[in-house]
Amino acid sequence: MKFSAVLFALLLIHAPAQAGTISGFVTDRTSGEFLLSANVFLGGTSLGALSNENGYYAITGIPAGSYVLIVSYLGYETHRDTLSLGAEAFLRRDVALAPTVLIGEETVVEADRNRDERLAQPGFVALQAAVLQELPAIGETDLLRSLQLLPGIQASSDISSGLYIRGGGPDQTQILLDQIPLYNPSHAFGFFSIFNPEAIKDMRLHKSAYPASYGGNLGAVLDVTNRDGNRNDLRGSGGISLISMRTMIEGPLARGSFMVSGRRTYLEPILAYIRRRVEDIPGYYFYDVNAKINQNLSYSDNLVLSGYFGRDDLNLETSEDNQFNVRWGNSAVTGKWTHLFSPTLFGNFIVSGSDYTSRLSANFDGTEVLFRNSIRDISVKGDLDYVADDEHALKGGFRATGYRFRFNRSFNQDDQLDLRLRPYVISIYGQDQWQALPSTSIRLGLRGNYYSERGKIDLEPRVSLSHRLSGGLRLKAGGGRYHQYLQLITTEGFSGGDFWVPLDSSVAPGQAWHSVIGASWDPAPNYRLSLESYYQRLGNLVVVDNTRAAGADETRSEDVFITGGRGYATGVELFVERTSGRLTGWIGYTLGWTRRQFPELNQGDWFPPKYDRRHDLVVSANYRAGRWTLGCNVIFATGQAFTPASARYELRESARTGIREDYFLPTGRNTARLLPYHRMDLSVKQDFRLFGRDLQWYLQVFNAYNHRNEWFVQYDTEDDRITTAEVVKMLPIVPTLGLNYEF
Repeated sequence: MKFSAVLFALLLIHAPAQAGTISGFVTDRTSGEFLLSANVFLGGTSLGALSNENGYYAITGIPAGSYVLIVSYLGYETHRDTLSLGAEAFLRRDVALAPTVLIGEETVVEADRNRDERLAQPGFVALQAAVLQELPAIGETDLLRSLQLLPGIQASSDISSGLYIRGGGPDQTQILLDQIPLYNPSHAFGFFSIFNPEAIKDMRLHKSAYPASYGGNLGAVLDVTNRDGNRNDLRGSGGISLISMRTMIEGPLARGSFMVSGRRTYLEPILAYIRRRVEDIPGYYFYDVNAKINQNLSYSDNLVLSGYFGRDDLNLETSEDNQFNVRWGNSAVTGKWTHLFSPTLFGNFIVSGSDYTSRLSANFDGTEVLFRNSIRDISVKGDLDYVADDEHALKGGFRATGYRFRFNRSFNQDDQLDLRLRPYVISIYGQDQWQALPSTSIRLGLRGNYYSERGKIDLEPRVSLSHRLSGGLRLKAGGGRYHQYLQLITTEGFSGGDFWVPLDSSVAPGQAWHSVIGASWDPAPNYRLSLESYYQRLGNLVVVDNTRAAGADETRSEDVFITGGRGYATGVELFVERTSGRLTGWIGYTLGWTRRQFPELNQGDWFPPKYDRRHDLVVSANYRAGRWTLGCNVIFATGQAFTPASARYELRESARTGIREDYFLPTGRNTARLLPYHRMDLSVKQDFRLFGRDLQWYLQVFNAYNHRNEWFVQYDTEDDRITTAEVVKMLPIVPTLGLNYEF
């Protein structure tokens, strides 16, 4: 508690009394959206600031006098305003920037909303919705699939949108939507993510060594922000593809704005038609809805209400007595109040709720089977940003989360297991962004977590350093300690069956130490280059114990999991990006190693998990020529690891009964590799106008040269005539035609 008392005492200190302060909000003039990381400074001085994620800036320590306030943001006209400031004065200046179009060589300019964080924090990536929508995809743009094209991020297969970041599994990545945690962000068994591209404003990804304001996961953090809504005009956009339709509407509302978006598949008629000719074709659909209301309550107060609701539904009926149904989905709501306590003290306070539920029911010849699991969290969160002076920007806050886990299993209407758990986590953090030298910034942070099942406080120090050598060349380093208290039990081929469980007092929570060092170079305004090396040391890892008898009722963590695991992930990432001009895109390369070790697995020897990749190369490019946009992705990666069989043997119950079972004897865990993975994706898009509306048609081709990459190896123990393994292939060529529209 001493830590929190010191933290909030520091945050409530006011700026020096002998100097003035200029503060305000920076917005987009056309839409009213807040602009993050706008550059605000006083001409002819070294005084300046960058706007935060709510568009707010504050410049302190200003001597009395006249100044020119300059606000710049890539892709917008620079704003200049002459003003006078007296000693000890506080001046409010809100600035609305107008978007600009640069004419000449048909240059396309994209605003860098996250420049400050990118320069200060290693392992940080930011993408805007406009960039995502230009990338070739399957069916439609997908946030998580687009991220798989970046260095250090892999996919488990063509049909998975899961993120394997720097040697960690999907459960080690925390995914937030408007600061609400989502526990299964996928549709269609993992084929699509739940993020509707029309609703997304931008996303911020910390691949490792993330700052103290985040916590709860061993690996990475993906923070997605939905659009606030246009404060000036009623507008809409959307798209139609071969599998779904989506629409987004935004506009002014009272003293603010609103945004509503929806998406739904329309596969039912197609599946019904196929079902007439082919048996055992299920009915399936998914939908999701995003909504957001943004209101100015007063000069210093703003209220945001946002929510998400999505469902998947699969139903298979082979006869009246044989039915199978699975429903799963996420619901999330949040209320955020932002308050300006003083020109130098800004606060965010959030109340949120998130719920993930999965229900599987089956009826086989009158026998009913039911599996139901859910995780619900209710959270209260507060953050304070305090600009102490031109050298120190302090940040601190808290988060209190109460969980409710439930897992129910019944057979023939008889409850076999009804597990209910209600743990909670309380976290407090503090952070100082210190401009130690004009060319050097240091971010120091400390987070403390109290987990009710553990009964003690886990401290997590964090640090990052950024030093500008010359011009656009910058060195960066970072590190920290992290803990994870929830564990995902997953079925890799079917994400609807995934469920989370809390670790109890019988095992220690997973922990990780991250370290990153690298360099970034901006040789020209439209080029970026970065080189990073990372190392992560993991401890107290757990994996599901697959040797437990089916239907076992043990629920303690030490009974459900194999515990005491260790691991590490290390590698080097190279990223070269062209951000503007007719030709944009990037080249990303990763050289990596990932290893795990459990005393009870693989005879205690180290082994690579299946998502270990030695080499991963991605080239992604877009070329704009007038109304046409051409896109291409080229991907090459080391083949996935798997465990081969060394022998086949047979066990007979007795010579009299003749009952026998065939088995394969495995070799060392994941000691073999599938063939290297490679594919090419292509897209062509054309903008046009019809009836006064802006439209765009597109053709996308996934796996353009139809290379059937290897997915996994399958052994048949039923037929003793089969002595070779079957290699299951991934997707063939998949063309998609669609239409995007605005109104």
